[in-house]
Amino acid sequence: MNLALAEAQKAYELGEVPIGAVLVAKDGTTVSVGHNLRETAKDATAHAEIEAIRAANKKLDRWRLSGTTLYVTIEPCPMCAGAIVNSRIDRVVYGGADIKAGAVHSIFNVLT
Repeated sequence: MNLALAEAQKAYELGEVPIGAVLVAKDGTTVSVGHNLRETAKDATAHAEIEAIRAANKKLDRWRLSGTTLYVTIEPCPMCAGAIVNSRIDRVVYGGADIKAGAVHSIFNVLT
């Protein structure tokens, strides 16, 4: 989670919503990281989770990310939760609930 917080800091320094994400393999190695880039990239889908998933897809040369855990600083939104499900990520750990758009427990329960 500390690495996810460091990614959130990068987003903050860019004037983005400060959210960070880290994808970790079963053996504890970092697969990829991401932070919000919506304003910078002019891309509504450039959320931290999506950026981490895209980076992992490129690095591993596959779309299935089974055997991984995603650490994110705030509860994923519906779009990100859908991407997490479709990527076959095994587990999600988030730092805080998102009472406006949370799609894990707060508003929706997309992951189960």
